[in-house]
Amino acid sequence: MKKKIFAAVVAAAMVLGLAACGNGSDSEETKAAETKAAETEAAETEAAETEAAETEAAETEAAETKAAAGDGEITIGWLQKNQTNAFEIVINRGGEAVLEKAKADGVIKEYYLFDGQTDPSVQVSQANDLVNLGVDAVIIQPAELDGSAPAVDILHDAGIPVVLVNSLTSNADECEGLAQSDDVEAGEIMANYILEQCGETGKYCHAQGVIGNTAAINRTQGIHNVMDQQSGWEMLEEQSAEWLADKASKFAQDWINLYGDELTAIVCDNDDMAVAVRLACIEANREDIVVIGVDATEAALAMVADGELGASVRQDGTTQGATAVEMAIALAKGETLANREEIIPFELVTIDNVKNFID
Repeated sequence: MKKKIFAAVVAAAMVLGLAACGNGSDSEETKAAETKAAETEAAETEAAETEAAETEAAETEAAETKAAAGDGEITIGWLQKNQTNAFEIVINRGGEAVLEKAKADGVIKEYYLFDGQTDPSVQVSQANDLVNLGVDAVIIQPAELDGSAPAVDILHDAGIPVVLVNSLTSNADECEGLAQSDDVEAGEIMANYILEQCGETGKYCHAQGVIGNTAAINRTQGIHNVMDQQSGWEMLEEQSAEWLADKASKFAQDWINLYGDELTAIVCDNDDMAVAVRLACIEANREDIVVIGVDATEAALAMVADGELGASVRQDGTTQGATAVEMAIALAKGETLANREEIIPFELVTIDNVKNFID
């Protein structure tokens, strides 16, 4: 009997021991499962947070890129000097190509082009029109130094930044950007060419642009910087033909009749005048008169290539116009310009290098 009781006790202990062992294994497996689940959840949470951060960064970058490119709501105005003069057309086209691309790319919403008709009073009136249109920046190609200055004041009073292209106003220091060439340099290049072609002695006339326009003022200064230092040279006349071919041609005819063989050279402030003056010389059988102009227009380049015109001083109007528009768009976006003033150099064009500039 005692043996049976003992055996039962041992059996029960064994069952309890086995049960205890079974419960311990289940607990460890449960803990392991819970740990694994927690780790999985943490990994998923971390992945979600990383994805969210990456998405936010991408959205921020996209927003910054969009802001840098323009929000598509920017509008630009341009008070062009005129839309008929050969060189002004070169400047206009250079800038208009940039405007059109910016609009196509969604950088700007719209742009407005105004023909100033080489009249400062017209430009002043047009400045008010641009204020009413609510443009974000304006390019001005001034008709006159003083006459076009009020247009700048009107735009600034409305909080609109201004970029001047090709020439200046008397309040140019107040403008946010300048894209131009050094017209004193152009005058000096023309004068030095005359000296190279004609020697140490001679007499010349000068067909000026519009009196009061900075290009005409500075080109005149450049010519005098050189010619006034030449004891063997005399200036016979200096008249404003206002950039116009017909007026310059009339002056040339008068000078040839008045001064005859004394007249050695005629210096012209632009190529429209130079081409007309040279044709007047040819008609008067005075092909000996040396003529030079500025701008390297298509007509002038053709005459230089044919040997009918001595030379032209190339002014890169395409780059001037494009640069001015780029500056205006940057200002409209609230950016600070790396350089407030961009100077595009002049270059003498003769029969030796004219092929480099013919389109």
